[in-house]
Amino acid sequence: MYTSVDNPAHLIKGYRYPDWRKRMMKKKLKFKVSTGLKTVLGSELITDDEVAIFELVKNSFDANASRVSLHFSHNSIVIADNGDGMSLNDINDKWLMVAYSSKRGRNTRDFREAISERRHYAGSKGIGRFSCDRLGSKAVLQTRAKNERKGPVHQITVNWDLFDRDPTKLFQSVGLDYEDLKQFNIPKEILTQSHGTVITVKDTRTDWTASKIRDLKSALSKLINPFGSSTDNFKIHIIAPEIVEEDNETIKRYNTSGEPPPPNAVANGEVGNFIFETLEGKTTYLSVSIVEKGEKVESHLVDRGELIYRIREPNPFQLLNESKLECQIYFLNTSAKQTFARRMGVPSVQFGSVFLFRNGFRIYPVGEELDDWFGMDRRKQQGYARFLGTRDVIGKIEVAAEGEEFQEASSRNQGLIESEAVRELRRFFMEMCLQRLERYVVPVTFVDKEDRHTSDISRLLTDPGRARVAAVVAKLVDNDNVELLGYSQKIIQLLNDRSEQFEPSLASFRAIAERTRDKTLFARIEQAEARFTELKRSEAIARRQADRERAAKEAAQERAAKAEQVAAQTGVRLEEERKRNLFLTSIADLDLDNIINLHHQVTIYAVSIQQQIENFLVEYRGKNTVPIQNVVEMLDGLSLLNRRIMGVAKFATKANFRMESEKIRADLSTYIEQYVLGVASDFTLNRMSLEVTNDKKGFEQSFKPIDISVVIENLLSNSRKARATKVKFEITHPSRSTMHIYIRDNGRGLDPSLLEPSEIFEKGVTSTDGSGLGLYHVQQVLGEMNGTIEVVPQEESGLSLLIRISK
Repeated sequence: MYTSVDNPAHLIKGYRYPDWRKRMMKKKLKFKVSTGLKTVLGSELITDDEVAIFELVKNSFDANASRVSLHFSHNSIVIADNGDGMSLNDINDKWLMVAYSSKRGRNTRDFREAISERRHYAGSKGIGRFSCDRLGSKAVLQTRAKNERKGPVHQITVNWDLFDRDPTKLFQSVGLDYEDLKQFNIPKEILTQSHGTVITVKDTRTDWTASKIRDLKSALSKLINPFGSSTDNFKIHIIAPEIVEEDNETIKRYNTSGEPPPPNAVANGEVGNFIFETLEGKTTYLSVSIVEKGEKVESHLVDRGELIYRIREPNPFQLLNESKLECQIYFLNTSAKQTFARRMGVPSVQFGSVFLFRNGFRIYPVGEELDDWFGMDRRKQQGYARFLGTRDVIGKIEVAAEGEEFQEASSRNQGLIESEAVRELRRFFMEMCLQRLERYVVPVTFVDKEDRHTSDISRLLTDPGRARVAAVVAKLVDNDNVELLGYSQKIIQLLNDRSEQFEPSLASFRAIAERTRDKTLFARIEQAEARFTELKRSEAIARRQADRERAAKEAAQERAAKAEQVAAQTGVRLEEERKRNLFLTSIADLDLDNIINLHHQVTIYAVSIQQQIENFLVEYRGKNTVPIQNVVEMLDGLSLLNRRIMGVAKFATKANFRMESEKIRADLSTYIEQYVLGVASDFTLNRMSLEVTNDKKGFEQSFKPIDISVVIENLLSNSRKARATKVKFEITHPSRSTMHIYIRDNGRGLDPSLLEPSEIFEKGVTSTDGSGLGLYHVQQVLGEMNGTIEVVPQEESGLSLLIRISK
């Protein structure tokens, strides 16, 4: 409405506007679009060259292309796809319509169903075509519709500079050149095509060097999906003829080193990376997805190729019901980071962290280095040892959306437009993904300093490792809303009933059995408890008997001392007393207390063996059959006890320390060095020489000396059977809480029939005439010490093993 303060007549009661004034008040005005809009929608809105190419690639994807080629030459870029293409009507009514997108609202049915058939769209703003202005001063569009293959190729030439000459000129007044072509005019290196769209950007505004193209290739690999080689059969190929020779030199250099080049070390070739397929077997990852029409959340956690658990629970995030949300997040331990850097050519921190995808395409810059869109690093500052940050994890979270809930910012480098659904998305990631991963990694991996350097689950197969994993799963399912669908029966199995962790771990196994209603596991728990009770009873009997013998020997020692004193005075009964105490007097030149203690342990082990044999005979007396598994378990236990007795026998003549109990606290590295050189060396056969090097940094902790003898003697026995003439022990301390022992021999090495080197530690596996229990017992004993053993590569003949022990 128009008014005038200079003429207040309209304020007078009864005043009427003249007819001309009324007509003026009802007249409609229209916006005028300046040619400057081109710059606003082009180079000023899209401020990054990579993002500009992202937009053009997205358009190819939305056109249902299966292949898009990016061709780089001296001053031009060609983007060619084999998609649906456009008719002349499409060009006039859609492509030339500024800010119009035919993708908006195209799906009228359930978009989740449409997504499964690749009917979702990467863009819907209708401005991606202006990315060409960012890249160069001219753009040539060539297109032919898929259903008009016999028709002409439509070509339009756009000179962006014409829009900049006069900012007062109307946008639509700038004419575009059009002509028909018989076929596509494309570089010879691009595959010929009968339909699709080709955009040629001429007079590029920046110099596309080899380094810049490689960076683009890396960025594109994250654009389409870093968790596989392609998205919906969509492939991107980069062609840069001017730098083919440079790429060939790079390939030759890597071939010389024996490794293939990282996927983005060369500019030419298909975009994509396969690193996550490799990481799945190398580290811990969690996969979370919303299922059952948004009602449930299903999660499964895999640790170095082994499924730890799979659960289902109600979905508390109602705004995400129709998002078809999926999340995959990987914890990068030290071993995984090294694998990543070797395969990708860059450290994982430079590659990025957790990427966000909408409808299959990345939302930039979420996940970039230094980006903290999810708030992981801010949270990690509150507890460095309790939380995971962007340097610790890598992964993706993906949503599928056709509505307004997850809209990408028009600038294309500002992520998603903030909304309640977006805020709920962040909370979902934090609570259901990151924190759930932390609740496994922190108590299982962080407490074991050596586990982060390991690319397999060997340290989880120890009794301490099994106990930690079982405790995590039991705590997770201690919730009526959580349904346990599956778990690792390889890791989560009952501990050795001789293990120190056995009794505390029973509560965890009972909780898991209850949640899964696993009657077999219940039965095994009851059997194990019965064995454990009987074992404790046997040990108590053995200890009482050993204590009686100790008391008798101490009394004999006292009598012998008195006899010596009496003999010195009277010279009578001395010979008689010596005969009665022959064992004691025969070792008078050794540490008597040590010998008594060693004998005490022999008695304990011997009585325990006898008690287990009697219990077995009583249990199966009168029965026609005995389960083979029960026989194997009994013999396995007896074998380990017998090996400990054999170790005691060697101590009885060589050990030079006081052993007042089964456990002592001492420098473990020094003890091992002295045992190898002072005890084991006297019992080696076939002139096998032993050598020990020790960095002398020290590793004091509590341990059972007899267990060390079991480990060393079995390793030496294995080397002797392999006809080794030299065994070297190299003891190092990578940190104050870890100790490494390399054992190398020059024997025959591994049996070539073994599929995996780790098989030599499995029960019953042997390449000699042995029982196949020696190395199995080594692994078992080390597991009780929070240690592991593995085969490591060795250039020379023989076998090389690595023992890792952590406090």
